[in-house]
Amino acid sequence: MEPAIVDMVEFYLPVLVTAGDFARRIQPQISSPAQKPGQNPWVQAITDADYSVQTFVEVATLAHFPTAGFFGEEQDQSRNARYFPPAADTMVWLDPINGTFLYKNQRPGWDIILSITHRGRLQAAISYMPVRERFYLAVRGHGAFTGDRHSRQLVTMARLATAAGSAVCVTYQAPDALARLRPQWDAFDIVEDDDPQRGFDNLNDLFTGRLAAYASNSADLLDWGAMAFIVTQAGGTASGLDGRPFGGFDDFHLGSSDMLVAATPALHSALLETLRRSALLRVSSRRSRGPGSRWCR
Repeated sequence: MEPAIVDMVEFYLPVLVTAGDFARRIQPQISSPAQKPGQNPWVQAITDADYSVQTFVEVATLAHFPTAGFFGEEQDQSRNARYFPPAADTMVWLDPINGTFLYKNQRPGWDIILSITHRGRLQAAISYMPVRERFYLAVRGHGAFTGDRHSRQLVTMARLATAAGSAVCVTYQAPDALARLRPQWDAFDIVEDDDPQRGFDNLNDLFTGRLAAYASNSADLLDWGAMAFIVTQAGGTASGLDGRPFGGFDDFHLGSSDMLVAATPALHSALLETLRRSALLRVSSRRSRGPGSRWCR
């Protein structure tokens, strides 16, 4: 029998708190020269906490949900991957330390992200921020919730809603979108423009009013996609960068996708309008510099 999704979510709440307490405890001692292959320091960052948190959640999953499959971001280094069923209707997905670059540099904005799918459809996503000691989560058909580290059941948690009020848009691997957004929005690239003094904490700031949206040409479903699910369940909007419907929730798998995720439908529409208008202006500008134009060199 497949486990009930709400039961699984509530089982993992204290598991993630314990994992977060462990990661916080060793964070001041982290000194990790090791790196993973990747195109930037955020992707390359790896620490003992990534491996240990994943192992802990793997062990808990094997003990309590033996019919579930499992994929963790550090799958290649897992000692437990072979013990999970190779084909399972219900899958648990884990980013053990989302924001390892922040974690290893003694910054607070990292979280642990766990998602649950059934036959490829995303059913639940949980983000636990150990430094904030706060959950942000969503369950398909039930909505979005937030609670502190002592939360153990959905019925004891508060309803989660996105918050408008910011003009900040975070981008990742989307230089063209960034260039088009910057004239009207406080847009910055999470890697190239990283600045500890900026005060940016986490994509969960879509729920605090400090962040309006995020955009990427190629963002992992394991973390950015899971966050998009929580945002949409809490009142926000997700789409492709061109405005097409976002398909990652119904076909959740190991991979990446372009996405535009905003705190409210109104903010999402305004961002799309900025992207489309600037694209049209660029096309018009190129035409004006065509053969016979006085701008042609």
